[in-house]
Amino acid sequence: MACLAAGMVRADQVASVRGEFFAPPVEYSTAPLWVWNDQMTEEQVRQCLRDLASQHVMQAFVHPRPGLMTPYLSEEWMSLWKVALDEAEKLGMNVWIYDENSYPSGFAGGHVPDLMPESRAQGINFEEVADVPLPLDPDVLAVFAMTDSGFNDVTPAPNSNPAFATGKYVLVKRTWDQPSGWFGGKTFVDLLHPGVTEKFLEVTLDAYKEAFGEEFGKRMPGSFTDEPHLAHSRGLHWTPDLPEAFQKRWGYDLMKVLPSLQFDLGDWKRVRHDYYQLLNELFAERWGKVYYDYCDRAGIAFTGHYWEHEWPNTRTVPDNMAMGAWQHIPGIDILFNQYNEGVHAQVGNVRAVMELASVANQLGRKHRLCETYGGGGWDLRFEDMKRIGDWVSVLGITFVNQHLTHSTLRGARKGDYPQTFSYHATWWDAYHVQADYRARLSLVLSNGAQINDVLLIEPTTTVWMYQGPNKEYREKVGESFQALVTELAKANVEFDIGCEYIMEHWGSAKEGKLHVGERAYSLVVLPPFTENLNSPTMKLLEEYLKQGGQVLCMDKEPPVMVDAQASDHPREASASKTWFTPDTAPWPAPALQSRQCADPAGFCITLPADNKGIVYHQRRQFEDGQLLFIVNTSIETEAKGDFRCGGVGGVEQWNPETGETGLAYPFEKRDGGVAGSFTLAPCGSLLLYLSKDQKDAVPAPAPLTFAAVAPFGGMSVKRTSPNVLTLDYVDVTVGGESRTEQYYYAAAELIFQKHGLDRNPWDHAVQFKNELINKTFAPESGFEATYRFSIEGKKIPTPLYAVVERADLYTIACNGQAITPSPGEWWLDRAFGVIDISACVQSGDNVLTIKAAPFTMFHELERAYVLGDFNVMPKDKGFAIAVGAPLTVGPWNTQGSPFYGAGVAYTQTFDAANPSGRYEVALGDWLGSVAKVRVNGEEAGYIYHQPFTCDVTKLVKAGANTIEVEVIGTPKNTLGPHHGEPPLGIAAPDMFRKGPVPGPPAGASYSTNGYGLFAPFELRTAAP
Repeated sequence: MACLAAGMVRADQVASVRGEFFAPPVEYSTAPLWVWNDQMTEEQVRQCLRDLASQHVMQAFVHPRPGLMTPYLSEEWMSLWKVALDEAEKLGMNVWIYDENSYPSGFAGGHVPDLMPESRAQGINFEEVADVPLPLDPDVLAVFAMTDSGFNDVTPAPNSNPAFATGKYVLVKRTWDQPSGWFGGKTFVDLLHPGVTEKFLEVTLDAYKEAFGEEFGKRMPGSFTDEPHLAHSRGLHWTPDLPEAFQKRWGYDLMKVLPSLQFDLGDWKRVRHDYYQLLNELFAERWGKVYYDYCDRAGIAFTGHYWEHEWPNTRTVPDNMAMGAWQHIPGIDILFNQYNEGVHAQVGNVRAVMELASVANQLGRKHRLCETYGGGGWDLRFEDMKRIGDWVSVLGITFVNQHLTHSTLRGARKGDYPQTFSYHATWWDAYHVQADYRARLSLVLSNGAQINDVLLIEPTTTVWMYQGPNKEYREKVGESFQALVTELAKANVEFDIGCEYIMEHWGSAKEGKLHVGERAYSLVVLPPFTENLNSPTMKLLEEYLKQGGQVLCMDKEPPVMVDAQASDHPREASASKTWFTPDTAPWPAPALQSRQCADPAGFCITLPADNKGIVYHQRRQFEDGQLLFIVNTSIETEAKGDFRCGGVGGVEQWNPETGETGLAYPFEKRDGGVAGSFTLAPCGSLLLYLSKDQKDAVPAPAPLTFAAVAPFGGMSVKRTSPNVLTLDYVDVTVGGESRTEQYYYAAAELIFQKHGLDRNPWDHAVQFKNELINKTFAPESGFEATYRFSIEGKKIPTPLYAVVERADLYTIACNGQAITPSPGEWWLDRAFGVIDISACVQSGDNVLTIKAAPFTMFHELERAYVLGDFNVMPKDKGFAIAVGAPLTVGPWNTQGSPFYGAGVAYTQTFDAANPSGRYEVALGDWLGSVAKVRVNGEEAGYIYHQPFTCDVTKLVKAGANTIEVEVIGTPKNTLGPHHGEPPLGIAAPDMFRKGPVPGPPAGASYSTNGYGLFAPFELRTAAP
């Protein structure tokens, strides 16, 4: 793509990468999904971009999402986009298109089904009946009489009047996607219906092109698609011309064999294979390639991701890798913060990331995107971010797309799959540390070339045959492949995954190697349970074997089918002298690792037998050397190992956290190359440059021995922000009905229902055009809600403040006394008004009452908060405010701060009589998102990953040194979820909707995290 050439060309010299390493260009910045989820204003748009730029996040995708009140794609929408581009120009940022009003992509916020009713998504299901209901429902496509061994098509001719005896029948019925608030009151669309993709692009991208076409490929680099997939309606995917396309593609009538899609009857393997291969081809041709070609012509990059989490279930996306081939920046989605290596896992799912990396390697895609951290919960910490980010990066991701950056958290939006990468997060002013680190890794891993010698073919065409109701065998195939990919990656074997669709279109055999696009492989591995190969794959392997290419088949017997039909071709190919089986080769991980390490001119990582870390690596090759990235994904155990690389002459370390290069690293000369060792802390990483220039070996330095510097005086511990009490229960009066002790979410639902809506329409739903925002209500409409809190003891901690979301919408009173928000004051979110209640609170019970009259579409009842310098004490029902003891070391949530998630400063003085050598601050047992270190009032750095130290040598002075460690929590304790024993590492909207009624429950039952410093920090010194 000529229009993207400047951003897509790789550097082939490490020297070029070195020159940009400290401050990478904007294309390497992370780019969050910037959620427009409000009635957006020019001020809000500009401020959000400034907030991102302040933390070195220099790109963003404008993501319409539930809560959006500005009509999508309207003139107002485009005028705000103009503002965004203007501000981005001032800040040097890029702003990307997100192609949908929420997700999955294709319905254009309801515009496509509105303009093209025939696009409504369809499916088919199979209904077993004893008596055929007559007359037949128009959606019955076929009727089959069933036997134990097969079926007979007994579909009556049109306009006939059949008679069916009682028996065993299957009705194949068309199903239709149903209107939903998620689709703006419309339905999802059939992405295979001819013309749907074109209409979608006309409605969405054409609108942006008309308004801002001069910025395409420049300030607007590309378009993000989110989770387009098939089979959205109940059952299997259906499109009107599928029977015709099937007949043309395969030469037989799909309508006569439909039961084989559901039952193990007839030639069911072939029918299912052919059905899913056709869906795959149509999905690529009618959606992926159309979109890709449009972006190609428009000069923008097509990126985003499909719904790739179901494999080996292929009903939603028949072949993940095939669809990635039709993206300029292929992408995936890795959700949550719960490590699991299973076939349907998110973080830990090696196969999912390596599928994407392999497509990129083979088709020359410089950038590879991952929507990262989604739904990881308000408890996501910097160490978690590093662990997840390093894991996706070492396996092949270059473009981290954070989920999400909220414009506002008001209303139900704070439960929309948090985390947020925005000013709302307690740790936001430290985020540049993460942003710079990720940008530097993106620069390194986007340039040069990852060249792998082994191709592992994914058995997708085999699992197509097992897409029936009995999923056990299909899962067995998938789990086996998953385990193999993970084991090979952990053994640090360098390999790519092969997709039969990509091999068909971009594969060839040349000079004894199997070529796929830009990559050439000298060994092809067929995994266990490979029962089928498609005919283009088989022909490619036959030619490759004729040229002396090697195949390792992990089953003793070769595949038995080609195109899901019995074939002798695999058996005949297996007679080749270069076809190996488990009889002639051990299980691949040790065998392939030994094969790789046996080449003295090659590269090898070896781990000790007792290694418990999780070590992965990626190697980028350049004309003047190699860049090697090694990661320990374990969050619990350190990892040790050795590396060896031929054809290079020196080693130096690069530091992505500081931007430094040329750092000495111990290595020795060996076998015409270099060798060295590494030790990685939990979640640790190492970036090395293996230079072709000959360098002198560097011996390992003597380990430093640190001694603690004795502190003097006591440690000061204090919150850096006001303490908070979250009030999540209310008494509500609305529509002539009063309810007490209601969880706020249930009360909010009641309020909307009393005003004629089913539920909060801004919660997990989207607006079509302006249908919601323009609703008005009678002058006598509205509601009253009362929050209750108590203050123990006669002494009232003052000042005290109440926080109410959109306080400007309400008449507010505290204990019957009218109060008003402080002008310009806000807390947590710029829409959260702050009200001084010091003059109206009293010892004992207190009430905070808000009244809305008339009701508007802006009135989302939410939690309220009380702020001040107080302690929060758990009671049998909720909590009470009290004057209490100051904080000490230990968890905050057991010291009167259960809802607090901002910073706590621990300050200690140390005497350095004659400072020399190295000094560092070291944390022991602690929990927080990040710790900020200050020495004598100057910022020294941040601590967030093991070994939990910060070098402060340059700031230590002779005599007394005051050191402050501010431990910063997360928004989890303030925002929840608090009820129903929610797990950590995952948060979805439904988790925030749970609260026992009546309530509040006992304070001790609220789910909060024990952030804090659990032992005094140390100042340590080591002699030079």
